[in-house]
Amino acid sequence: MNTLSVNYEVKEKIKTELFQSMLEMSYSKITVKNLVDRLGMSRQNFYRYYLSKDEVLLDLIDNTLDSAYQIIEVNLEGVRENIELISIRIEELVLPQKDLVNELLSCSNEKVVFSHLRSFVRRVVGRLLRESNHKCIDQDYLEIIISQYTGSGYHMLKTWAQNDRELDRTKLRSLVVNFVENWFNAVDDACS
Repeated sequence: MNTLSVNYEVKEKIKTELFQSMLEMSYSKITVKNLVDRLGMSRQNFYRYYLSKDEVLLDLIDNTLDSAYQIIEVNLEGVRENIELISIRIEELVLPQKDLVNELLSCSNEKVVFSHLRSFVRRVVGRLLRESNHKCIDQDYLEIIISQYTGSGYHMLKTWAQNDRELDRTKLRSLVVNFVENWFNAVDDACS
């Protein structure tokens, strides 16, 4: 087995263990010592892969956001016509990970989570602007839009993830489609 696959497997085990720990206790109570004890590894070995538990958390967040970005990237051509399809694909990605999403959005490090979500929104907006060849953009207004939609998306996801009952999928999809359509309109306004 090559080194890259071993490193990947160890990182996956560490991320899985952090997530399991988050299900059992608040994020603020989890320590590197807890993680290494549960994993049966030394701290020194843990630090070969991650510098802190926050770095593991960021890796969990980035994996989820990268998967969502790939869905958008694959459907970029005709993205406005494919909003519902993209919503369905993202729903398929997120639904099985409801517990993970809930723990990520509820952890005591909300500032870090929000920052990564904001970077994701900025990445998607930038890609859409490049695709539609927008050159004249009011950057200040665009930053306001990114902040507004990051906050709205964050709270919409958090409400969904914390809801013990299953939400009606049609209603959820309708909310997401309306959210994305309004977001497109706001980005277009910033470019006018």
